[in-house]
Parts: sequence; C-alpha cells; structure tokens
Amino acid sequence: MNYWFSVISCVVICIASACRPAPVTPPVELSKPASGEAPSESPTPTPAPLKIIDVGVFLPLKGESQASGEAALNGMIIASEVINAKGGIDGQLIRLIVRDTKSQADRAGEAVKNLLEVDHVFAVVGGVSAGSDEAARMANKLKIPMLALGSTMPGVPDKEPWVFRLSAVDFFSAKAMASFSPTIGGTRAIVLYDIYSPYARNLGVAFTQHFKSGPMNVVAGESYDLTLRDFSKPLTMIKRKNPDVIYLPAPADQAAQIIKQARAMGLNMPILGTGSWDSLEFLSAAGDAANDCYVPARYNPKPNTDSGRAFSDAYELKHSTQPPAMAALGYDAIKVLAYAIVTSGGIDNEGLGDSLRSIVNFSGITGPITFDPESLISYPISILKVKKGKLVILETIPLQD
Repeated sequence: MNYWFSVISCVVICIASACRPAPVTPPVELSKPASGEAPSESPTPTPAPLKIIDVGVFLPLKGESQASGEAALNGMIIASEVINAKGGIDGQLIRLIVRDTKSQADRAGEAVKNLLEVDHVFAVVGGVSAGSDEAARMANKLKIPMLALGSTMPGVPDKEPWVFRLSAVDFFSAKAMASFSPTIGGTRAIVLYDIYSPYARNLGVAFTQHFKSGPMNVVAGESYDLTLRDFSKPLTMIKRKNPDVIYLPAPADQAAQIIKQARAMGLNMPILGTGSWDSLEFLSAAGDAANDCYVPARYNPKPNTDSGRAFSDAYELKHSTQPPAMAALGYDAIKVLAYAIVTSGGIDNEGLGDSLRSIVNFSGITGPITFDPESLISYPISILKVKKGKLVILETIPLQD
C-alpha cells in the first residue's frame, strides 16, 4: 500500500505495536496476607488504551511537487505535536495517515477515496499539486470535509461545499499585485497569459480591472499557447511595447519556464506573479531569472504574532530553515480542524462540516481564516520579492471586497 504513518512521539508506542492498544484487563481480587506475612506487591495496572483521531493526508512526497508536499507535512506534524502535548482533543491524540500522490494527477482522487474507505479517516487535508480538483470532487462526492491547502480558484465552496480552502482566492491576489505595482514604478503593464486557461484569464481580468481603477494603464494583453513550449513570439511583442511591469498569472512551473526565456531575451523589468510562486519549487526551477519577481505571499516569513513566532522557531529548530508557505498552511489546517472538532463535539461528518462552515476569523499563522461560502472575505496580503534566490518580505497590501 502506498501510504505510511506519520505521528508524534506520544503515539509512537501505539505504532510500534501495530496500532493496537493493549486491552484493559479487569482488576484481580487479592487475598489478604496471613498475619506476619509480608504483603505481596500489587500488580502494575494496565494502562488505558490511547484514544486516537485519524486525520487523512494526501500530499506529493515524490515528483516535481515533493518539496511543497514535505513542507506541508512538516507543518502538520508540528501542529499535531503542539495539540497532543496539551492532551490532544478532549483526550484524543491526533494521528496523521498519509498517502503519497507522487505529484500525479490521477492519484489524488484515489488517495481521498482510500483514506475514507480503507483508512476510515473522518477528514482529509491536502491539495498541493496536480489532481487537487479531482480530490476535491471526490471529497464532495463522499461528503468528507477536505481542507485544501493550495486551492485558489473562485467558486470552489459553492460547487463543492465539503471543500474548505485555506489560501486567498485568485481575485484577491491579483488585486494585491495591481495595487502594489506603482510602488516599484509600474504604471504601464502587460498581462501575459495562457489563452486556454480559465485560471489565467480570471486573474488577468481581475488585475486589469483593479489596475485601471488607478492612474495606471494596461498597455495590452499577450497570450501564449502552453502546448507549444515556445514563448518567443509574445515575449518579442512585449519587448517592443516595453512596459514597466509584466503580470504573469501562471502556476509556478509554467512561470519558471517563461521567466527564464524572458530574461534570456533581455526582458529585465519586474514580473508580478501568483501565490503559487511562493514555493521552493519556483525558486529552484527559475533560478537567477526569478530575481526581481514579486509574489503575493500566502505566509509572512517574518511573523508578528506570538503563535507565528512560536511556529517559526519550532520549524527552524527541527529543519534548520525558515518555514515556507506550505508548512504554515499545513500547520493552520490541523489547528483549525482541531478547533472545529471541539466546537462540533465530535467527528461526525455532518456536524464537523457545519462547524467548519461557521468559522469566521480563526486566528491562523497565515492570517485570519474564514470559510465563507461566497469567498467574499479578504484580508491583507504580504508582498514578497525574490532577491538572490530568496523570498524577502516587502509590504502588506490591505484589501477590501
């Protein structure tokens, strides 16, 4: 089976014994010792069995999205450790049951199905890479709460009420980049987008509308066909028009290819991107070409709250590096799920789903979390700059609906 268990130290003994806690034996009636006879020692009481809450996790732990998958899992483990160290959830300890999607789209939906029907979990967390849409449809079909780490497309909660996103929707990140552009001298912009991608078109429209609302001008839109893998034609047109900035609403893997080709052609102006660029994969794939790219952050790498600093310190102690965005999202997913279990009074699917839907402004380390069905609630988005291969915090853009 393509899964493995990841748990914190307080349930390792349970894992070592095939996850079967020792049965509780009834007390033995002891006879009274005869006069002058040394009393015999009472037998050591058998410990009560550990009570476990199994949370299903599906992540890419191999393949092109491995770094993000591992970071998300690391964040979940830290959250589980924090919760379990305080006695768990009403005395029940969290155990993560993990299935590896290997960055393959056809494995995500299957992973969700197996987590429910084979592993008997009550909720799932994942949605980092290829196949997230299929996983969401499967969770909705099976009516099992799914906390989606990377879902940003508008309309998901409307169409799939069992899916709960932790990232801001695309429209908000596009507005943030449009608002930020003038601070780096970007008053003439070109949107470069995949002509066949609704995701890219949606972000391009949102950016253009918000950009034009100020004293700025969108010079034009340039489209490309991703299947051709050659972006020289639209990049040549952009070079002729010479905008101040380029807005590139593309996933991280596509963006890295385009940015490297753009830099090789002498397009050295700032390039504004999407939340998916806030990842180790993007920095690695784009290399030096990513310098002077700007990203709407999903997590402020310099947290300004006690809980955020505690998480960052714990992560750095364990992994000798600052936590990336996916680690923070993984941490928040487990914490908000634990809160929903407490407020719902158990792990009944219907009750837990209702509890999650009622959450407003839960204090997460990535920001306030609200599972609003209409995706209307926004919050300030931090802007990151790629500098010498690292993401550096610049400023925070306050957004209104």
